[in-house]
Amino acid sequence: MRILIATGIYPPDVGGPAGYSALLEKELPKRGVAVKILSFGWYRGYLKILRHFIYFLRVIKLGRDCDIIYAQDPVSVGLPAIFASKYLGKKFAIKIVGDYAWEQGIQRFGVKELLDEFLEKKYGFAVEFLKKIERYVARNSSAVIVPSNYLAQVLKKWGVAADKINVIYNTVSAHALPRNKAKENILFSAGRNVPWKGFEMLNELQIPNAKMITGSFPKEEYEKLLSSSAIFLLNTGYEGFSHQILEAMALGLPIITTNAGGNKEIVENEKNALVVEYNNKEAWTRAITRLLNDENLQKRLSEGAKTTAQKFLSKDMINETIKVLESILHAK
Repeated sequence: MRILIATGIYPPDVGGPAGYSALLEKELPKRGVAVKILSFGWYRGYLKILRHFIYFLRVIKLGRDCDIIYAQDPVSVGLPAIFASKYLGKKFAIKIVGDYAWEQGIQRFGVKELLDEFLEKKYGFAVEFLKKIERYVARNSSAVIVPSNYLAQVLKKWGVAADKINVIYNTVSAHALPRNKAKENILFSAGRNVPWKGFEMLNELQIPNAKMITGSFPKEEYEKLLSSSAIFLLNTGYEGFSHQILEAMALGLPIITTNAGGNKEIVENEKNALVVEYNNKEAWTRAITRLLNDENLQKRLSEGAKTTAQKFLSKDMINETIKVLESILHAK
Protein backbone atom coordinates (compact mmCIF):
# COMPACT_ATOMS: atom_id res chain seq x y z
CA MET A 1 0.00 0.00 0.00
CA ARG A 2 1.27 3.45 -0.97
CA ILE A 3 -0.10 6.54 0.76
CA LEU A 4 0.23 10.27 0.14
CA ILE A 5 -0.38 12.19 3.38
CA ALA A 6 -1.70 15.65 2.59
CA THR A 7 -1.24 17.73 5.74
CA GLY A 8 -1.68 21.39 6.60
CA ILE A 9 1.44 21.53 8.77
CA TYR A 10 4.54 19.43 9.30
CA PRO A 11 7.54 19.68 11.68
CA PRO A 12 9.15 21.99 12.61
CA ASP A 13 5.57 23.37 12.74
CA VAL A 14 3.96 22.61 16.11
CA GLY A 15 0.52 21.07 16.33
CA GLY A 16 -1.47 17.85 16.24
CA PRO A 17 -1.56 17.31 12.45
CA ALA A 18 2.19 17.97 12.22
CA GLY A 19 3.04 15.43 14.90
CA TYR A 20 0.53 12.90 13.60
CA SER A 21 1.84 13.12 10.02
CA ALA A 22 5.44 12.77 11.18
CA LEU A 23 4.47 9.74 13.28
CA LEU A 24 2.80 8.05 10.30
CA GLU A 25 5.81 8.82 8.10
CA LYS A 26 8.06 7.12 10.66
CA GLU A 27 5.90 4.14 11.64
CA LEU A 28 3.98 3.09 8.52
CA PRO A 29 7.06 1.98 6.52
CA LYS A 30 7.95 -0.37 9.39
CA ARG A 31 4.70 -2.19 8.58
CA GLY A 32 5.15 -2.32 4.84
CA VAL A 33 3.32 0.88 3.88
CA ALA A 34 5.11 3.39 1.62
CA VAL A 35 4.54 7.03 2.60
CA LYS A 36 4.91 10.40 0.93
CA ILE A 37 4.29 13.71 2.76
CA LEU A 38 2.96 16.93 1.22
CA SER A 39 2.54 19.88 3.59
CA PHE A 40 0.39 22.87 2.66
CA GLY A 41 2.69 24.86 4.93
CA TRP A 42 5.44 24.57 2.32
CA TYR A 43 3.42 26.87 0.03
CA ARG A 44 2.46 29.61 2.51
CA GLY A 45 4.62 32.15 0.66
CA TYR A 46 2.30 32.17 -2.36
CA LEU A 47 -0.86 34.27 -2.74
CA LYS A 48 -3.92 32.72 -1.09
CA ILE A 49 -5.78 31.28 -4.11
CA LEU A 50 -2.56 30.51 -5.98
CA ARG A 51 -1.12 28.40 -3.17
CA HIS A 52 -4.25 26.21 -3.14
CA PHE A 53 -3.95 25.66 -6.89
CA ILE A 54 -0.22 24.88 -6.63
CA TYR A 55 -0.98 22.45 -3.81
CA PHE A 56 -3.64 20.77 -5.98
CA LEU A 57 -1.07 20.31 -8.77
CA ARG A 58 1.49 18.89 -6.33
CA VAL A 59 -1.06 16.39 -5.01
CA ILE A 60 -1.66 15.26 -8.59
CA LYS A 61 2.06 14.88 -9.25
CA LEU A 62 2.87 12.98 -6.04
CA GLY A 63 -0.39 11.03 -5.99
CA ARG A 64 0.00 9.37 -9.39
CA ASP A 65 1.86 6.35 -8.02
CA CYS A 66 0.00 6.21 -4.69
CA ASP A 67 -3.01 4.07 -3.83
CA ILE A 68 -4.63 6.41 -1.31
CA ILE A 69 -4.55 10.14 -0.65
CA TYR A 70 -4.99 10.71 3.09
CA ALA A 71 -5.81 14.33 4.02
CA GLN A 72 -5.49 15.89 7.47
CA ASP A 73 -8.07 18.67 7.31
CA PRO A 74 -11.31 19.16 5.36
CA VAL A 75 -10.74 22.58 3.75
CA SER A 76 -7.28 24.05 3.02
CA VAL A 77 -5.83 20.58 2.39
CA GLY A 78 -8.97 18.49 2.01
CA LEU A 79 -10.59 20.36 -0.87
CA PRO A 80 -7.60 20.40 -3.28
CA ALA A 81 -6.71 16.85 -2.24
CA ILE A 82 -10.16 15.41 -2.92
CA PHE A 83 -10.31 17.15 -6.32
CA ALA A 84 -6.90 15.68 -7.13
CA SER A 85 -8.00 12.22 -6.01
CA LYS A 86 -11.04 12.39 -8.28
CA TYR A 87 -8.89 13.50 -11.21
CA LEU A 88 -6.45 10.63 -10.58
CA GLY A 89 -9.12 8.06 -9.77
CA LYS A 90 -7.54 7.39 -6.37
CA LYS A 91 -9.14 6.45 -3.05
CA PHE A 92 -9.48 9.37 -0.65
CA ALA A 93 -9.51 9.25 3.14
CA ILE A 94 -9.47 12.07 5.66
CA LYS A 95 -8.78 12.58 9.35
CA ILE A 96 -10.98 15.22 10.97
CA VAL A 97 -10.10 16.51 14.43
CA GLY A 98 -12.44 19.50 14.60
CA ASP A 99 -14.95 21.71 12.80
CA TYR A 100 -12.94 24.03 10.54
CA ALA A 101 -15.92 26.30 9.80
CA TRP A 102 -16.57 26.79 13.50
CA GLU A 103 -12.91 27.50 14.29
CA GLN A 104 -12.66 30.08 11.50
CA GLY A 105 -16.01 31.51 12.52
CA ILE A 106 -14.75 32.09 16.06
CA GLN A 107 -11.45 33.60 14.95
CA ARG A 108 -12.52 35.62 11.89
CA PHE A 109 -16.28 36.01 11.51
CA GLY A 110 -17.69 36.93 14.91
CA VAL A 111 -19.13 33.57 15.91
CA LYS A 112 -19.63 33.44 19.70
CA GLU A 113 -21.28 30.06 20.22
CA LEU A 114 -19.43 26.89 21.18
CA LEU A 115 -19.51 24.00 18.72
CA ASP A 116 -22.62 22.13 19.89
CA GLU A 117 -24.75 25.26 19.52
CA PHE A 118 -22.95 26.30 16.32
CA LEU A 119 -24.03 23.07 14.60
CA GLU A 120 -27.70 23.99 15.06
CA LYS A 121 -27.54 27.59 13.77
CA LYS A 122 -27.20 29.43 10.47
CA TYR A 123 -24.60 32.16 9.91
CA GLY A 124 -23.40 34.54 7.20
CA PHE A 125 -22.12 33.62 3.75
CA ALA A 126 -18.47 33.04 4.69
CA VAL A 127 -19.20 30.63 7.54
CA GLU A 128 -21.91 28.76 5.63
CA PHE A 129 -19.56 28.46 2.63
CA LEU A 130 -16.88 26.87 4.83
CA LYS A 131 -19.52 24.52 6.24
CA LYS A 132 -20.44 23.42 2.72
CA ILE A 133 -16.80 22.77 1.81
CA GLU A 134 -15.96 20.66 4.86
CA ARG A 135 -19.18 18.67 4.60
CA TYR A 136 -18.72 18.06 0.88
CA VAL A 137 -15.19 16.74 1.46
CA ALA A 138 -16.21 14.53 4.39
CA ARG A 139 -19.31 13.12 2.68
CA ASN A 140 -17.38 12.27 -0.50
CA SER A 141 -14.49 10.56 1.27
CA SER A 142 -14.08 6.79 1.13
CA ALA A 143 -13.39 6.84 4.88
CA VAL A 144 -13.24 9.40 7.68
CA ILE A 145 -11.07 8.88 10.75
CA VAL A 146 -11.89 10.80 13.95
CA PRO A 147 -10.16 10.61 17.35
CA SER A 148 -13.30 10.45 19.53
CA ASN A 149 -16.91 9.32 19.64
CA TYR A 150 -17.86 12.95 20.23
CA LEU A 151 -16.45 13.92 16.83
CA ALA A 152 -18.16 10.91 15.25
CA GLN A 153 -21.47 12.42 16.40
CA VAL A 154 -20.44 15.81 14.97
CA LEU A 155 -19.73 14.17 11.59
CA LYS A 156 -23.13 12.50 11.60
CA LYS A 157 -24.68 15.95 12.04
CA TRP A 158 -22.70 17.00 8.95
CA GLY A 159 -24.53 14.25 7.06
CA VAL A 160 -21.60 11.83 6.80
CA ALA A 161 -22.72 8.20 6.52
CA ALA A 162 -22.11 6.28 9.74
CA ASP A 163 -20.37 3.41 7.93
CA LYS A 164 -17.68 5.80 6.68
CA ILE A 165 -16.78 7.07 10.18
CA ASN A 166 -14.00 5.30 12.08
CA VAL A 167 -13.07 6.22 15.66
CA ILE A 168 -9.34 5.72 16.30
CA TYR A 169 -8.08 7.22 19.53
CA ASN A 170 -4.77 9.06 19.41
CA THR A 171 -1.71 7.58 21.03
CA VAL A 172 0.93 9.43 23.03
CA SER A 173 4.56 8.90 23.97
CA ALA A 174 4.67 11.00 27.14
CA HIS A 175 5.06 7.89 29.32
CA ALA A 176 8.72 7.96 28.29
CA LEU A 177 9.22 11.40 29.90
CA PRO A 178 10.71 11.63 33.39
CA ARG A 179 8.56 13.25 36.08
CA ASN A 180 10.65 16.12 37.46
CA LYS A 181 8.43 18.39 39.55
CA ALA A 182 9.82 21.89 40.09
CA LYS A 183 10.26 23.36 43.57
CA GLU A 184 7.68 26.04 42.82
CA ASN A 185 4.08 25.11 42.01
CA ILE A 186 3.81 25.46 38.24
CA LEU A 187 0.27 25.57 36.88
CA PHE A 188 0.66 24.65 33.22
CA SER A 189 -1.75 24.92 30.29
CA ALA A 190 -0.65 24.35 26.70
CA GLY A 191 -2.22 24.54 23.27
CA ARG A 192 -2.91 26.83 20.35
CA ASN A 193 -3.61 30.42 21.30
CA VAL A 194 -7.28 30.33 20.28
CA PRO A 195 -10.23 31.73 22.25
CA TRP A 196 -11.80 28.40 23.25
CA LYS A 197 -8.62 27.25 25.03
CA GLY A 198 -9.44 29.68 27.84
CA PHE A 199 -5.91 31.05 28.44
CA GLU A 200 -7.21 34.57 29.01
CA MET A 201 -9.26 33.53 32.04
CA LEU A 202 -6.49 31.35 33.48
CA ASN A 203 -4.03 34.24 33.28
CA GLU A 204 -6.39 36.39 35.35
CA LEU A 205 -6.35 33.97 38.29
CA GLN A 206 -4.48 34.95 41.44
CA ILE A 207 -3.27 31.74 43.08
CA PRO A 208 -0.91 32.18 46.09
CA ASN A 209 2.41 30.33 45.95
CA ALA A 210 1.91 29.24 42.35
CA LYS A 211 3.12 30.29 38.90
CA MET A 212 0.77 30.18 35.90
CA ILE A 213 2.33 29.28 32.50
CA THR A 214 0.11 29.13 29.42
CA GLY A 215 0.56 29.10 25.65
CA SER A 216 2.05 27.22 22.73
CA PHE A 217 5.59 25.91 23.05
CA PRO A 218 8.17 24.02 20.95
CA LYS A 219 8.16 20.29 21.69
CA GLU A 220 11.22 20.20 23.95
CA GLU A 221 10.09 23.20 26.02
CA TYR A 222 6.56 21.81 26.24
CA GLU A 223 7.80 18.44 27.53
CA LYS A 224 10.07 20.12 30.09
CA LEU A 225 7.23 22.29 31.41
CA LEU A 226 4.80 19.38 31.45
CA SER A 227 7.11 17.12 33.43
CA SER A 228 7.92 19.84 35.98
CA SER A 229 4.34 21.03 36.61
CA ALA A 230 2.39 20.67 39.82
CA ILE A 231 -0.99 20.69 38.01
CA PHE A 232 -1.99 20.53 34.36
CA LEU A 233 -4.90 22.82 33.44
CA LEU A 234 -7.11 22.71 30.35
CA ASN A 235 -9.86 25.33 30.51
CA THR A 236 -11.32 24.39 27.16
CA GLY A 237 -14.70 25.15 25.63
CA TYR A 238 -14.12 22.61 22.87
CA GLU A 239 -11.98 19.51 22.57
CA GLY A 240 -12.13 16.83 19.90
CA PHE A 241 -9.72 14.58 21.77
CA SER A 242 -6.96 16.04 23.88
CA HIS A 243 -3.38 14.86 23.35
CA GLN A 244 -2.33 17.08 26.23
CA ILE A 245 -4.66 15.46 28.74
CA LEU A 246 -3.40 11.98 27.82
CA GLU A 247 0.21 13.12 28.02
CA ALA A 248 -0.39 14.66 31.44
CA MET A 249 -2.18 11.51 32.59
CA ALA A 250 0.66 9.29 31.41
CA LEU A 251 2.98 11.32 33.66
CA GLY A 252 0.60 11.04 36.59
CA LEU A 253 0.00 14.78 36.73
CA PRO A 254 -2.99 16.04 38.72
CA ILE A 255 -5.38 17.57 36.16
CA ILE A 256 -8.14 20.15 36.19
CA THR A 257 -10.21 20.49 33.04
CA THR A 258 -13.74 20.78 31.62
CA ASN A 259 -16.08 18.11 30.26
CA ALA A 260 -16.16 19.74 26.80
CA GLY A 261 -16.43 17.51 23.73
CA GLY A 262 -14.18 14.47 23.73
CA ASN A 263 -12.99 15.15 27.28
CA LYS A 264 -16.02 13.15 28.50
CA GLU A 265 -14.39 10.04 27.04
CA ILE A 266 -11.22 10.48 29.13
CA VAL A 267 -12.03 12.42 32.29
CA GLU A 268 -13.91 11.24 35.38
CA ASN A 269 -14.48 13.90 38.03
CA GLU A 270 -12.75 13.18 41.36
CA LYS A 271 -11.26 9.95 39.95
CA ASN A 272 -8.60 10.98 37.41
CA ALA A 273 -9.16 14.76 37.32
CA LEU A 274 -11.22 17.60 38.69
CA VAL A 275 -13.90 18.78 36.26
CA VAL A 276 -14.77 22.48 36.34
CA GLU A 277 -17.11 24.65 34.27
CA TYR A 278 -15.47 26.36 31.29
CA ASN A 279 -14.31 29.93 32.06
CA ASN A 280 -15.88 29.95 35.54
CA LYS A 281 -13.21 32.00 37.30
CA GLU A 282 -14.42 31.37 40.85
CA ALA A 283 -14.80 27.62 40.32
CA TRP A 284 -11.31 27.37 38.81
CA THR A 285 -9.78 29.31 41.70
CA ARG A 286 -11.47 27.00 44.22
CA ALA A 287 -10.42 23.83 42.37
CA ILE A 288 -6.77 24.86 41.99
CA THR A 289 -6.50 26.00 45.61
CA ARG A 290 -8.14 22.81 46.84
CA LEU A 291 -5.85 20.57 44.81
CA LEU A 292 -2.65 22.40 45.77
CA ASN A 293 -3.54 22.05 49.45
CA ASP A 294 -4.64 18.41 49.43
CA GLU A 295 -1.82 15.89 48.89
CA ASN A 296 -4.15 12.91 49.25
CA LEU A 297 -6.34 14.25 46.47
CA GLN A 298 -3.26 14.81 44.30
CA LYS A 299 -2.19 11.20 44.82
CA ARG A 300 -5.68 9.83 44.08
CA LEU A 301 -6.01 11.79 40.87
CA SER A 302 -2.47 10.91 39.85
CA GLU A 303 -3.07 7.16 40.22
CA GLY A 304 -6.40 7.41 38.44
CA ALA A 305 -4.78 9.37 35.61
CA LYS A 306 -2.03 6.76 35.12
CA THR A 307 -4.60 3.96 35.00
CA THR A 308 -6.66 5.84 32.40
CA ALA A 309 -3.60 6.62 30.29
CA GLN A 310 -2.63 2.95 30.10
CA LYS A 311 -5.98 2.11 28.49
CA PHE A 312 -5.11 4.44 25.61
CA LEU A 313 -1.38 3.76 25.48
CA SER A 314 -2.12 0.06 24.92
CA LYS A 315 -4.06 0.81 21.72
CA ASP A 316 -2.27 0.34 18.40
CA MET A 317 -3.28 3.50 16.54
CA ILE A 318 -0.98 2.75 13.59
CA ASN A 319 -2.38 -0.72 12.98
CA GLU A 320 -5.97 0.48 13.35
CA THR A 321 -5.25 3.20 10.77
CA ILE A 322 -3.73 0.67 8.36
CA LYS A 323 -6.83 -1.53 8.67
CA VAL A 324 -9.13 1.37 7.75
CA LEU A 325 -7.00 2.37 4.76
CA GLU A 326 -6.71 -1.24 3.56
CA SER A 327 -10.47 -1.68 3.82
CA ILE A 328 -11.16 1.21 1.42
CA LEU A 329 -8.35 0.14 -0.91
CA HIS A 330 -9.90 -3.30 -1.37
CA ALA A 331 -13.51 -2.14 -1.40
CA LYS A 332 -15.30 -2.34 -4.73
